[in-house]
Amino acid sequence: MSEESTYQGFDGTTMLMRIWRPESEPKAIVLGIHGLGSHSDLLSFIAEQFISNGYIFYAPDMRAFGTFPGRKGHVESYDEYIKDMESMVAYLKLMHHDTKLFLFGHSLGGLHIIRYIANHPGEADGIMIPCPAVSERLKMSGAVRALLSFLSKLNAKIYFNNGLDYELISRNPEIVKINREDPLRFDKVTPRYGIEGLKASQDGFTLAGKITLPVLLQQTEQDMILDPERNKEFFDNISSEDKTWKLYPDLYHEPFQEEGGEEVFADLFSWLDEHQ
Repeated sequence: MSEESTYQGFDGTTMLMRIWRPESEPKAIVLGIHGLGSHSDLLSFIAEQFISNGYIFYAPDMRAFGTFPGRKGHVESYDEYIKDMESMVAYLKLMHHDTKLFLFGHSLGGLHIIRYIANHPGEADGIMIPCPAVSERLKMSGAVRALLSFLSKLNAKIYFNNGLDYELISRNPEIVKINREDPLRFDKVTPRYGIEGLKASQDGFTLAGKITLPVLLQQTEQDMILDPERNKEFFDNISSEDKTWKLYPDLYHEPFQEEGGEEVFADLFSWLDEHQ
């Protein structure tokens, strides 16, 4: 079970932070960042794996999603996420000043971490970024993208579907059902949010050369949300001398609770234990 706390965003907004604590003194701190339309409680299964392996796991509701008190599905700029993460990391370092800090983010969560760490290379001891959103294959036509771009310039506060197809995220029908029916999921975005997200994905891809800390990138080959080949190109461009690529041929975009997901966790915790 998690406990609920809060953190302050860059603009003073108070947002939810969930904490999962191991039974003994933690080996290290892990800050887990959720993906598009999601929220911290949907990381519960992943968090339980971390605490069973001796790590304390913090997961925020990111700006615009989950229990966020402001306008859902909207930011003026994706740089707001970098600024919010500055606040989170400062808080965690204050609370655990002698403990190593690792960042974990799947999909869009991985993109947020990439953009944060490229701007703050010394602020973590390593990053774990399964299926990071430095590429995308969202179901969104060129005409819709052009319309979103136009409406983004107007900063119109109307909503579009975010293009995420639940049937493509996992082979496990229970995971598809949970994501489809979760009351806190918010799967619409404003034009500004959509365009900023697409720009951030392109930007994140170019930032590989600025990443110099230890990296674990786990990619599923049957990922139909992202482009596995482009993500491998991103990995190859990472500057860090300590980087690990793992490819899982039979798994979908969200592999953690699929058959074969235990291999993903085994590789993750093997890497994490080696970097203590």
